Amino acid sequence: MRNFNLGYYHQFILPENIEIQENLKVTLQYIWNRKYDDLSEVGGNSDLEEAFEELLETFGKPDNIKQHRRSIYLAWAMALATQSIIKHYYPHDNSFYQVEKQVKLSLIQGYKNVNNLANQLFPNINKIGKYQAVDEAYNILYNCLQTLDPKLAYQSVLDILYDGITGEAIAGFSLPKRDIFNWLLIEVIPYAYCLQLPPNIYLEKYQIILPQKVC
Repeated sequence: MRNFNLGYYHQFILPENIEIQENLKVTLQYIWNRKYDDLSEVGGNSDLEEAFEELLETFGKPDNIKQHRRSIYLAWAMALATQSIIKHYYPHDNSFYQVEKQVKLSLIQGYKNVNNLANQLFPNINKIGKYQAVDEAYNILYNCLQTLDPKLAYQSVLDILYDGITGEAIAGFSLPKRDIFNWLLIEVIPYAYCLQLPPNIYLEKYQIILPQKVC
């Protein structure tokens, strides 16, 4: 099993307090051990987008209520990690809190009337802004809202993963992207599978914060 010298997540250690299916555990291990060119790893010859697709195939596509909720928790965890980037550039922007409010409401009350939520909150999502990191952070928030619609959830989660892991929405230039990917594999995915937020949220400069309880 690969170990890493940089970052916070050095070893493949899954949470002890939750249970996931063996096939998901094996997939997580297999994906962990590969090297990825998109993550600037020396000798990287694996395709990161293919890894995301393999992961979600085992994780469970949003074909029923439980699997749909897993997608929402995964998306929400990634959205939580964009906070420091958005606050850094736009301290008074409250779009993150509006997204979080809608996610909580949907988890508690069900997934009614979620159409066009993302477009209403982010009407200029396709326009290029001043900062690439913020554009990618907004894309993650936008797609987090899109996951509330079961028909859009799968592709929206793929888009979130690509922006969050390869882009600057979480780390900017300050962190090795492989470490964020490791956080995804051994914390975000296992907890989302069990319909929970991970105990740690990855923020810029190796900050780790505890998420609020959902309900």
